Amino acid sequence: MTRLGFVFNLDTCSDLRGCMIACKNKTHSFLGSHYMETFTNMSLDFPNPNTYFVPVSCQHCEHPTCVSVCPENVFSKREDGIVAVGDTAVCAKCADKPCVEACPYHAIDLDPVDGKIGKCDLCADLIDQGEAPVCAAGCLTKSILFGDFDDPESVVAQTVAAWSAVGCDHQLKPETGNGPAMHYLLSKKTWEDMDRLYSPAWHNE
Repeated sequence: MTRLGFVFNLDTCSDLRGCMIACKNKTHSFLGSHYMETFTNMSLDFPNPNTYFVPVSCQHCEHPTCVSVCPENVFSKREDGIVAVGDTAVCAKCADKPCVEACPYHAIDLDPVDGKIGKCDLCADLIDQGEAPVCAAGCLTKSILFGDFDDPESVVAQTVAAWSAVGCDHQLKPETGNGPAMHYLLSKKTWEDMDRLYSPAWHNE
């Protein structure tokens, strides 16, 4: 089996937003949409603020709720773990946009102009050509690792195993049962999941 995903090292992420720029340049996502977005954990407790940065995108879940609720079958789960995006033209006739509400990570963006949706597809076109997602290459601090979690010899599998052993490997909202494929490494601060995240990026909501 294959299960592709990212490991984000939050100890070294410095909110330089190279990942966001690389993603935007490749996807040309609609105005106010960010398929990869860096948030700040805003725990400003004096004198030791628990501030760190958290890149958030589609988590390419093992059990993606967006796939099951979409009445137009826009989303599909690939054998390599990617939650792919199909023809979004049909989204315009979908009045309720249940996928947007179903994603616990707020990773599906809605274009209010044409009613279409958009999200990270893990650069599936590049992966199919043997290349890595652009956000990993665009990260200026090399804080994003990409690979196959089902391969015990991969850098992501070995990194997660090492950090899990010391209790510093985390995932977003594991209680939802979605089974996110993304892992977040944090040892210098206290993990607070998505409870206090803030982003200065402009959205079209």
